[in-house]
Amino acid sequence: MKTKEFKQSIERLGFTVRNSNSFRNIYYRGIEIGYVSRKIIGTMATIGCAIELISERDKDDLLRLMYQYSLTPIAEREEPKLYYLKCPITKMYLNQETQDDDSFLWTTSKRETSDYRTKFTRAEIEAYDLEHLIEEEVPNNER
Repeated sequence: MKTKEFKQSIERLGFTVRNSNSFRNIYYRGIEIGYVSRKIIGTMATIGCAIELISERDKDDLLRLMYQYSLTPIAEREEPKLYYLKCPITKMYLNQETQDDDSFLWTTSKRETSDYRTKFTRAEIEAYDLEHLIEEEVPNNER
């Protein structure tokens, strides 16, 4: 389970998630009721008396989410970083056609359309042998 999915699911139940160095802490009405480790697989806990503040149904749903997320390998919890690729000479951005033949073209825009994508993962950069291009990390708000 991805962190983004975990947080969205927790928030749909009416809880909030805050990050500390080692944990994803879960709160209900400002009171910490549990946490999942960010560093050790399978490590999670609830706060004994605080967990009693929520309904049995919410408790069941929360514990299932916490357990599923806690068993997700650490490396698989985060979305892979994305990069725009730019030509070192022309400074134009690489675009890849998404519909027909996956061909590439250069444009001045890094805006994606329904026909072309402009964001690439590290694995795609290596697979297409595009490592000689300038990489610009895509900001989180543009993913």
